[in-house]
Amino acid sequence: MGTASIDLRKAYTSRQYGDILAVCSWLNDTRALFLIPALRRRAPWFVVLEPAAHEWDDHSSVNVRLLAQRSLKACEVLGIEEHPRNAHRIVRIVNDALPDLVRMPTRQPNDFRPATYGQITMRADGVPIGAEDIRIEDAGATFAHG
Repeated sequence: MGTASIDLRKAYTSRQYGDILAVCSWLNDTRALFLIPALRRRAPWFVVLEPAAHEWDDHSSVNVRLLAQRSLKACEVLGIEEHPRNAHRIVRIVNDALPDLVRMPTRQPNDFRPATYGQITMRADGVPIGAEDIRIEDAGATFAHG
């Protein structure tokens, strides 16, 4: 089984739509929209990856039947009633988030440890022309399995 890297603390944007929280963040360095039940703990999430987001655009010539199937599947995963009204609501939420999803950076920002480990200075003919603190990227939590 593969691993997934998700850190919603680095989310680009989030918006609540009643009982659904829409979060634009990254899944393994791929832009993604996470639909999360806001009122139920430990409930499954529904994820729309950016490469497939165009398939949710209800203003294009998307296959309406396929869009209905996907939105009903999202209802099932999120644990809400599989009703056309709820399916249409999911499509509206995804479409509302599409501009943010496309606008966000292609990869999540790097985290650095708060301490600096010296400074590097660039010189031209012995005269300093620039300097930058040396910082180490924070790898976050790591887990070993064996």
